[in-house]
Amino acid sequence: MAKSSDIPFARDSSSFFISWISMLMVFIATLILATALITHDSVKNWHKDIAGSLTVQIPSYDSDGKKRGELLQSDTETALTIIRSADGVLGATVLSDAQMDSLMAPWLGEHITTTELPLPKLIDVTIDTKNLPDLNQIKADLSEQVPMAILDSHRIALSKLITLAQNIIRLVGIVLILILISLAFSIMFVTKSGLKVHRKVISLIHMMGASDFYITRQFANRSFYLTLIGGIIGFLIALPVMMFFAYYLNNLTGSFILNATLTHEQWGILTCIPVLTATLSYLTAFKTVWGDLKRSL
Repeated sequence: MAKSSDIPFARDSSSFFISWISMLMVFIATLILATALITHDSVKNWHKDIAGSLTVQIPSYDSDGKKRGELLQSDTETALTIIRSADGVLGATVLSDAQMDSLMAPWLGEHITTTELPLPKLIDVTIDTKNLPDLNQIKADLSEQVPMAILDSHRIALSKLITLAQNIIRLVGIVLILILISLAFSIMFVTKSGLKVHRKVISLIHMMGASDFYITRQFANRSFYLTLIGGIIGFLIALPVMMFFAYYLNNLTGSFILNATLTHEQWGILTCIPVLTATLSYLTAFKTVWGDLKRSL
């Protein structure tokens, strides 16, 4: 039985191309998959922020600094009616003076009461996490009937941000599929080129008793090895780039908006990329050579 060295792959210049394209593909795939994983975690955190409850503020003083008195009470009751009638709202209550004192204690101290301060009336709204209300509609209704009411606006912004992040994740999935398809086509064309270069050697060792499976396996093993080496190099190059952007994003946005830190499970997913691309390369090369040999030999 012939040995693997019977096919002189060392003379084949395509080895450099396979390693280089694998390195580039894994480098890009690692970066965009890390981005998708970070975005996915951030979306879960944002969902927690907009779920459960939100607050509505009704100023106690008008723009001239005068206490609103009965008008404040009327606005509060109107706001409660609007909020409680909204779909997805489980309940709404006005925070009492004692609750306000407890809420502000970390900043004002235990012995200072909030009744003498120009603080707004706060309405605590409990929402259904499985059926989130239309915050934009609630905000519009409040603006129409209680112009001075202020809905917790950052939740509306986060809702839009979640939609954007989900679209980014979908886009990343499409890009990853395109990368894998591009890699597979590259390996297929390189393998076909190698078959033409080594056609005489393949015919010779085939006549000497080498089976189609043996010859096919030599090409597949070579593609796997070269892709794995290139993939590992691409992954290692991607690591400092990821760390730089993680440090930059954490300092720029803070972990509240975007936590650019990967978990152990996510690191495990990323480290599988070189192996997965090498496996794809093996299968592509095997299918390409096997089909060619069956047709021509």
